[in-house]
Amino acid sequence: AHLPRLPKKFDGTHRGFAFCEFVTSKEARNAMTSLSQTHLYGRRLVLEWAEHCGGENEKADDARERAKRDVRVAGLNREQTRKKTKHIKF
Repeated sequence: AHLPRLPKKFDGTHRGFAFCEFVTSKEARNAMTSLSQTHLYGRRLVLEWAEHCGGENEKADDARERAKRDVRVAGLNREQTRKKTKHIKF
C-alpha cells in the first residue's frame, strides 16, 4: 500500500478522513476486512470504497459537471447557500 493521503483544512488541521491506494485489489480487500472493526483514538473507523473521479487526467469540464451533480445530490443550491443579509434603512 502507498502512504495514505490525509486532506487538510486551510488552517492545517486534518479534515477527518484519508485515502489509501493499494497495488492489488486483494490487498485492498484484506485491509478493508481487517480494519472494519478497528477503533482509533476512541472512535470506530468508517471504511468506504472510493469512487473513481478521474484524477490528474480528468478534464476541467468533466470535473465541473461532477461537482454540479454532487451539489444537486447533496440538496444544496444557490438559494440555500447564499448568505441572508438584513437591509437596514437609516
